[in-house]
This record gives sequence, C-alpha cells and structure tokens, in this order.
Amino acid sequence: MTHRELADLRTELAHRSKWNLGYFWSGFLFWVFVAATGSALPLSHARVYWLVGTFFIFPVAVAMSKLVGADPFGKGNALGELVGYTHMSVISLTFPLVLAAFVYLPEALLLVMAIAYCVDFYVMTWAFGHRIFGLHATMRVVAVTVIWFAVPSWRTTVLPAVVAFAYLGTALALPFLRARWLKQRSGAQSA
Repeated sequence: MTHRELADLRTELAHRSKWNLGYFWSGFLFWVFVAATGSALPLSHARVYWLVGTFFIFPVAVAMSKLVGADPFGKGNALGELVGYTHMSVISLTFPLVLAAFVYLPEALLLVMAIAYCVDFYVMTWAFGHRIFGLHATMRVVAVTVIWFAVPSWRTTVLPAVVAFAYLGTALALPFLRARWLKQRSGAQSA
C-alpha cells in the first residue's frame, strides 16, 4: 500500500465513520452508568450491573453512530475493518480477564475494564491518522491506575467518573479535530 492509498483510505474513513464518534458517546454513557451504580450500590451488586452493562456498549454504540450519521462499521474500507476486528479481538481476548476479576477480585473489575476497553485505541491512532485516540488511552490508563493504587476509596465512584469524563472530552473534541484534520488533508491534496 502506498502512502497515497493510505491517505485516501484514512480520508474516506474519516468521512464515513466520523472517527467512531458513536462509540465514544456509548463509552461515555456506559461509564456514567458505572459511576452511578458504583456510588448507589454495594460492590457485590454493582459488579453484576457493570458486567451486564458491557453487553450493551456495542448496541448503544451502533445506535449512537446512526444518530450522529456515522457508519459504525467502515465495511469496505480496509482501515475501518482493521479497527473493527481489533476492537472485537480486544473485547473477546480480554473478556476472560474481566470475568476473572468479576469472580475472584471484584474490586479490580473497574481497573481491568478501564484499561482493557481502550487497548485498541492505539490501532485507531494509526488507522485514523490522529494521536487523540492514543492520548485518550494513555491518560486514561495513567489516571485509573493512580486512582486504583493511591486512593482505594475512589475505586467505585471517582475512577469510573474519570473514565466517563475522558470519553466525554474525546467525544466533544472529535468533531473539531476531525474537521481540522480533513481540512488539512484537502489543503495538502490541492497543493
């Protein structure tokens, strides 16, 4: 694949997928739900809602994508398919860790989910051609790790709120960053 072909795939994907904006809104809603249940219920009950809630992330992401006019799958675009396969691989390969935390170490469940559910963001950085996704993942992992180890009393309330805030910030920034990125690409193509 030439540099030009890669640039064309990224541009097409940016137009169609809107950089997975619907997925970020879904992530925001999920982590708000996690924070709310974590503050209202004991860990023994909240963890059940958290685990069940993970199965709603994808359908809500598809619905949110449709709501914002984005193609949630990027079918026919090699980069879009790579992002999709990577995301599904991360979810399926880390599910045993999520399940192990759920059963044997419930207090670590949110740490595991907060980290596992953003591992694929580094592939998105390459596929979409913008560092916002990798920055989101890096800041998120550092923040939740610090909270989990340094302030254990914040694990079920502040930790998910921080992840929700990271999703919100990214979801709000994506349309502006994407528009600027597309403008730079159109300027580079016309030059």
